[in-house]
Amino acid sequence: MSEFSLNDRVANYGDGLFTTMTVSHGRVALFERHRKRLLHDAQQLGISLDNDVLVDAIRQHAVSMEQGTLKLLISAGEGGRGYARGNGQPSLHFSVHALPAHYAQWREQGIRVGVSPVSLARQPLLAGLKHANRLEQVLIKQQMATQHVDDVLVTDTAGNMIEASAANVFWCEKGRWVTPDVSQCGVAGVMRSFVTERLAAQQCPVSVTEQPMPAAQHIEAMFFTNALMQIVPVRDLHADTQVGLRMEPVKQIAQQLRADYEQEYDTY
Repeated sequence: MSEFSLNDRVANYGDGLFTTMTVSHGRVALFERHRKRLLHDAQQLGISLDNDVLVDAIRQHAVSMEQGTLKLLISAGEGGRGYARGNGQPSLHFSVHALPAHYAQWREQGIRVGVSPVSLARQPLLAGLKHANRLEQVLIKQQMATQHVDDVLVTDTAGNMIEASAANVFWCEKGRWVTPDVSQCGVAGVMRSFVTERLAAQQCPVSVTEQPMPAAQHIEAMFFTNALMQIVPVRDLHADTQVGLRMEPVKQIAQQLRADYEQEYDTY
């Protein structure tokens, strides 16, 4: 990844956005969803991105790395006076990493999950966007390190369930699959959109709701998603009480969506 200049806006103010992509055999998984979200989020932040330049750059880096994780950080550019932007042009910064090895184990064995004491602030202008301001997530990870869990559930300042530390969350309650509304805060993940759309196509609609965290004993099954972990079942939930959750329904969903997921790799 290229170094940032001292007056780069993403380095100084978090003025930018990013995405993290799985690459297999030189092709990006969920490519169209990544592309559309990058363009959407850039527009929301007032960053002018050229679609053809973006697509060409992602594909060139994916082909060159062949396998692993490709992260793209987009800066609003350089300069400007204080918070106000100048005439700087956006810049693309790529970095290559190995896929987290433990995700495969998580998908098979499930994870232990707690609840974070850190809440997300509600800001609808930034809600859903994968912008580069991630200090809340830094604090969440710091607090998580004091718990004996693999991940945590995170609420907003109004007490509503939003997401995990770096993933979206789905749970089954009274036979109905639910995922939190992220119109006030949180990230609208590409894997979240894939799962929601494909389950609906298979006559298993997911309700998108704004609601407080349900009592642990009312949750029948739960899973986390992001572009790298894919679908990870929650095995144990440590919330108001400790509850063991069923993993079979989650693994069944993962199996049902596997062929659809393979169809969402870039086809250039």
